[in-house]
Amino acid sequence: MNAFKRGVGVMVADVTEEGRQVSARQRSWIVAGVAAAGCAVFLGFLIGPLLGGHFLISGWVTIPPLFLRDQPGACARACLLIGTGLLAWSLIGAVLCMFLFLPAALLLLVAAFVDPGNRPGARWAVATPLAVAAFSALLVLSP
Repeated sequence: MNAFKRGVGVMVADVTEEGRQVSARQRSWIVAGVAAAGCAVFLGFLIGPLLGGHFLISGWVTIPPLFLRDQPGACARACLLIGTGLLAWSLIGAVLCMFLFLPAALLLLVAAFVDPGNRPGARWAVATPLAVAAFSALLVLSP
């Protein structure tokens, strides 16, 4: 049986995402990233109670990949997007102790690429960091 069918000039895989779930290895990396973000929120409340809202919102952002169990492609892309955004936020907000989210960002980035059959495409892997860098530059350099 041929696993590929001819698309418009390219080979397109004839595999749907129905019935597939996020692998246990990828799910464990996601849970570790969310747990690390939860620890960062807790430490943020201890360090600076007045900045608790920033920490809480930054921690909430890491939760959506947990709900994408039945959509592995969307889960990998969400991990890539959230991990890259959280990495930029942790570096930009280092003055506010947002560097505590650095381990969570790195764990989510690893979660996006840990499963060979469920990685975001090359376009996502290139476009996401560029978009986050452009948005961060716009945010930092705006008057």
